[in-house]
Amino acid sequence: MTALLVVFYFLVPVDSDPRGGLVLRTLLALILFAVLGAIVLVQVRQVIADSERHLDGLILAMVLVWVLFSLAFYITSRQEPTEVAGLHTRLDALYFTASTILTIGFGDIHAAGQTARALVLLQMAFDVVFVTAAAHLVSRRLRSRAVARGRQAGPPRRETTSAADPTPRQQ
Repeated sequence: MTALLVVFYFLVPVDSDPRGGLVLRTLLALILFAVLGAIVLVQVRQVIADSERHLDGLILAMVLVWVLFSLAFYITSRQEPTEVAGLHTRLDALYFTASTILTIGFGDIHAAGQTARALVLLQMAFDVVFVTAAAHLVSRRLRSRAVARGRQAGPPRRETTSAADPTPRQQ
């Protein structure tokens, strides 16, 4: 499913619609991000409610966040090439979005215009609220599973040797 999302990202047409103005596109983008937030929230709640639940839905939701913000940056750059300095391709948009999500920010691609800066601020707020919560849950789940596996394995076996027989033996 994750691979299909990435393929979708690279294939979806982004040519501008002459009938869609800035207000309409902004409204649709806000609705899309609200739906995206709801999807992530539902996945987080399901993981909290059921400790045995697989994390695939949550991870897929996080990839969806990455892909949709990348698409938003790419479309913004296509509409106005000076909005995001250094962003020329879809791969550039994925890279920029990942560096923003991970708070790396190399500076080679950066928001230069007001629309792009507003989108970056939206992504930062979204990341703080939703992606951080999701990452915390994934980390906590992996940690608890590792502890549970350690308990199932029991205490580690000690090897002993005797003075007469130096070959290690397990107890």
